[in-house]
Amino acid sequence: MSFGVLVLLILFALPVGPAPVPANDQNKSHGDHESYENVKAGYHYADRRGKLKGEGNTLTGQTAAWLLVGANLTVMLSILTKGINRYFGPGPGTKDMIKRFNRFQKNHLMRFHYLLNPVALCIALLHFLLSTCRRSSILEWGLIFALIMVFLGFMVKFQITPSWSKRLIYRIHTSPMVFSALILVLLVGHLIVG
Repeated sequence: MSFGVLVLLILFALPVGPAPVPANDQNKSHGDHESYENVKAGYHYADRRGKLKGEGNTLTGQTAAWLLVGANLTVMLSILTKGINRYFGPGPGTKDMIKRFNRFQKNHLMRFHYLLNPVALCIALLHFLLSTCRRSSILEWGLIFALIMVFLGFMVKFQITPSWSKRLIYRIHTSPMVFSALILVLLVGHLIVG
């Protein structure tokens, strides 16, 4: 249940609306007017990458966030179906149908979970490297936390865990509370930076 709330918070926290685009005649401005507009817009001349001062690369950030949501859609559906069966107590026929749906969606969506989470982590790392604002170290912790979760996922998927720690690693990786904490750290970090 908390996973679904966090996904909704992510969806509402990300700016996905259209950005203003200059008209063709605005690109032809010369001289002092262009310098004034650059200063007014907050252009930082020392930044050779040509980004606005204090902002990260929003394209890579939004791409990583949407990939993270898509990769963990199967996890959200699984938690949701288990919650419905547990808390709403549907009849035996409905409960069986929900369990079959959960098995079906896991069989078909888990491959995206395995593929998209490492891709999202790579794009998130690129987003972090392209960002210029470093007001807080909480985002570094969030990135390290995400790296650990993906690494634990690899250990679970490819069964390369030591026998004494298999259960512990599986429980940490599949815990909704751990994933919720990761999302919370990333959200708080972006709210501090933004």
